Amino acid sequence: MKRVPLAILLVVATVAAWYFTRGPKPPETGSRAPLEVISPGLAGQFSGEKALEQVKALVDIGPRPPGSEGYEKALVHLEAAFAKAGWTTRRQSFPLGTPKGPFTFTNLLASHPAGESDWNRSTPVIIGGHLDSKLIDSFKFVGANDGGSSTGVILELARVLATDPAAAAKVEFVLFDGEEAFEPNITPTDGLYGSKYYAHAISKRVTWPSLGIVLDLVGDSRHGFYYNPETPASFAATVEKVAAETDPPARSHPRRPRAAPEHRPPLPPPHRRLHEHALLAPAGRHHGSHRRQGPRTGRPHHLEIPRGGQAIRRRPVHDPRSWIP
Repeated sequence: MKRVPLAILLVVATVAAWYFTRGPKPPETGSRAPLEVISPGLAGQFSGEKALEQVKALVDIGPRPPGSEGYEKALVHLEAAFAKAGWTTRRQSFPLGTPKGPFTFTNLLASHPAGESDWNRSTPVIIGGHLDSKLIDSFKFVGANDGGSSTGVILELARVLATDPAAAAKVEFVLFDGEEAFEPNITPTDGLYGSKYYAHAISKRVTWPSLGIVLDLVGDSRHGFYYNPETPASFAATVEKVAAETDPPARSHPRRPRAAPEHRPPLPPPHRRLHEHALLAPAGRHHGSHRRQGPRTGRPHHLEIPRGGQAIRRRPVHDPRSWIP
């Protein structure tokens, strides 16, 4: 092993001392909150049973389409659940036009007191999912899986992370309103109201997140593990590893070949991607009777991190029949 010259060590020490004693430098607008490692031991504290209890409580409220009494009750329930776990919440309300007329939508944001108290600054990681349920006139749709399951997972993640305040400080949760379209299908002008508004809002923050993960439809074993083609390789490898460890083992069925990172095209600007429906790459859970036949309708839930950050959607492309609880 080569010895490091003493002069070099002295230079490094001098630079380090200057860096850490010069005082905090105000970040430039749009600088990213760097990713930091959290304890992998937290994963063992996650309880599927506790997550399911949260889903049941949400289902008991009934349908929760935007602007409804059910949605308001759901917001109150989530605010209480986050507060019990030690998190601070903030409502993000905004009016928008829809095919059914003007609506006021409300996203729910949650941060931990150990972390960033200024909502104009982002944590390194954002984890989100939609809270609303689709308005269906022909029957009572409560969205147990479509919106409910991901909300239960998020509340359980909040409980677990709160046991390690340093880890909780690195995460912001967001529950989106208006993910579901008012018409039968999501289009560039109908649906994804909350996530689009949130993405534009965080683009104006002083600091931006480095990673965004959106959960949906995580409570049905008939659906597979899906992730974006532009997902970072390390995250994709983790998803496929988990799929392989399921019982029975799940196989990967990529929709298109994954190019090596250096050959992947650059991500388009967020204002363009917010209106696109990107293909998702599945990672299994299509075995025999678990596989749905017939056409599938892509309804990705977009959270696009501005200018170069990564956004991951952990959700399958599903058949509209799966809306039925």
